[in-house]
Amino acid sequence: MSKTHYVEYRSDGFWGYDVAQGILLKHLADLAEARAEELGLSWLKEAAQSWRAGAVFYGFASSCIKESWSAEQMAVFVDLVGEACEILAAREKIPAEEITLWPMVDELHIFPRGAKEVFTAPVVELGRAIISLIEGSLPAPPAGTWWCFGFPEGRTTIRKLE
Repeated sequence: MSKTHYVEYRSDGFWGYDVAQGILLKHLADLAEARAEELGLSWLKEAAQSWRAGAVFYGFASSCIKESWSAEQMAVFVDLVGEACEILAAREKIPAEEITLWPMVDELHIFPRGAKEVFTAPVVELGRAIISLIEGSLPAPPAGTWWCFGFPEGRTTIRKLE
């Protein structure tokens, strides 16, 4: 299983650490489920299911950010990511025991890759990078590299293979 999954929106993107993506997706799903009953937000119920699956299988890759969403749906998504970042920023770290207890899909849980705890700052940085990606304000990485977000040591780059 790869440690990273590509986060893409409108032919741009970056790589993100799977543990951080799982944690962010779990918080997005929780927030979406809480708001899905609001008028006009029933689509969040299906999105939350996709985000829980993404938390354990494929991160933000595939169906977690849909380019087919309306401008209003994308604005809700961006707001949810921002709210998840605020919630996560209120904590310094999350013990692995807590992470592995979160219900995701069936009996599957987020795998913290042997970490005893996960610091939230890199997860928040990942969330903010997703917002920047969607808003078109993510700075270009250094030439010949990809951005990588969510790793325990924070933002980094990897060399593009040619």
